[in-house]
Amino acid sequence: MRYPVVVHNIEFAGYGAIAPDLPHCHCHGDTLELTLQKMAETIVARLDDLHAAGDVPPTPGDLEALRKNPAFSGGIWAIIDIEQNAFSSRN
Repeated sequence: MRYPVVVHNIEFAGYGAIAPDLPHCHCHGDTLELTLQKMAETIVARLDDLHAAGDVPPTPGDLEALRKNPAFSGGIWAIIDIEQNAFSSRN
């Protein structure tokens, strides 16, 4: 699955990232690279939680539609590609 992620530069505090399609899925890092790495780990953990609860992971949203949302203005967009077996086989 390929989840869109928006990253904002937080002045004097590094970067904050969220995955809009996965509620409660966000992280913070000192560098952009670290933030994206942590975001991938956070997405896998969130998908693990959903799987453990018997919930189906949400379908990744349309990047163009997400970009139009004013809540995400000024952010840098990335796609985090998570293989389904990365989360469904962990337990």
